[in-house]
Amino acid sequence: MLSLGSSVECFSIPHFLETLLSICPPTQRLWIAYSGGLDSHLLLYALAQLRPRFELRAIHIHHGLHAQADNWAVHCKKVCQVLEIACEVKRVKVHSTPREGLEANARSARYDAIGQLLAPGDVVLTAQHADDQAETLLLQLLRGAGVAGLAAMPPVSRLAKGWLVRPLLAYTRAQLQDYARQANLHWIEDSSNADTRFDRNFLRHEIMPLLRQRWFRVSLMLSRAARHQAEADELLQILAEEDLQTCKGRTAKQLFLPALSRLKPVRQRNVLRFWIKKLGLPLPSTVQLQHVFSDIVTAKADRQPVVRWRGGEVRRYRDFLFAMPNLPPAPNQNLIWSFPETLPLPFGELRTLKVQGRGLKLEPGTLLQVRFRQGGEIFRMRGSRRMVKKLLQTAELPPWQRPFIPLIYFENTLIAIPNIGVADGFVAQEGEMGWKIQWNEENNDK
Repeated sequence: MLSLGSSVECFSIPHFLETLLSICPPTQRLWIAYSGGLDSHLLLYALAQLRPRFELRAIHIHHGLHAQADNWAVHCKKVCQVLEIACEVKRVKVHSTPREGLEANARSARYDAIGQLLAPGDVVLTAQHADDQAETLLLQLLRGAGVAGLAAMPPVSRLAKGWLVRPLLAYTRAQLQDYARQANLHWIEDSSNADTRFDRNFLRHEIMPLLRQRWFRVSLMLSRAARHQAEADELLQILAEEDLQTCKGRTAKQLFLPALSRLKPVRQRNVLRFWIKKLGLPLPSTVQLQHVFSDIVTAKADRQPVVRWRGGEVRRYRDFLFAMPNLPPAPNQNLIWSFPETLPLPFGELRTLKVQGRGLKLEPGTLLQVRFRQGGEIFRMRGSRRMVKKLLQTAELPPWQRPFIPLIYFENTLIAIPNIGVADGFVAQEGEMGWKIQWNEENNDK
């Protein structure tokens, strides 16, 4: 059986199909990311040979960045019509930002659009080949990437509810072009691919030809190096998972600092990256990660340091590290709550659950007011007047969450605080139905 690590002298449909079937997750439907260029056109042509084994669909992403973009979409629809493959054209908006250039944003928009179309278990095939893999490795190397970045593009990965598969990574651009010409295939030539102002095009047209003069098989060699890095990254993930079990806190969003501190620094950095990524947060830069250790891990237990980056932050409370998305501004407006409906909040949401003999005794449809801490609030509970500030401290609610905790009022009386309790006179007694009020502060983390 042919693997993506194999080297073949030329492209052939049998070789390609063997490769695809060896790596493709079980599915009934294959999507083809079809730009109309050489690589994706050959992929479409080859996949047409698989019918009726799979249901085939094509998707063409209309970026709107080229004067011929409309014509390309029409061309792709016509080609798919001839091959009797359903084709969906998806328009996306691409913006260039100082942090991420046009190439990166176009790529993100493209995969986001594709992911929205995938049903659970669907597989989308893209046409990246060995030269693309080599260019990706070099770009990541020039950006100072670590092992995960140098692994470049995996043959199989998750995308939204489905899978992303790259079955052409074993073949070079020249191999694909030779076959396409022999098969008399016709494809679109995108003039922007020759614009060396873009990093990838500069490598493709200026650097790779020089390397190829000296090392003829440079694309396959660099692709092999990417596979080695992928294996090394897999080992690092296995080690990080073991270390995370040792360092995990009370919830998935916490790390226990004393256990983390017992690891060697290189394993601390490895598990911290793994933990942040597992929470679905963007990874911090190397400098920002170093600040987590210099500013947070080594800080005194009574401090409350924070390290922020775009899309995430790490904080400390006592002996625990917390990772989370960037917090919104502290709320300063009151909200009206039609009890017991779910109420979205600036951070999380309020939910209710029916319970017996406890919880808040209140008629459905009652209008309540949700306020946020201003300082000096008093809560009457269990026969005594208590400062809300002290109650939150006793409950060990992290300081950065305290401005967001919803305080529930009825006719200017504080009657309930989620996760704290219900005020005297509003508690359901034995045999009575009550409502447990839940503040789901993790709602905004998704």
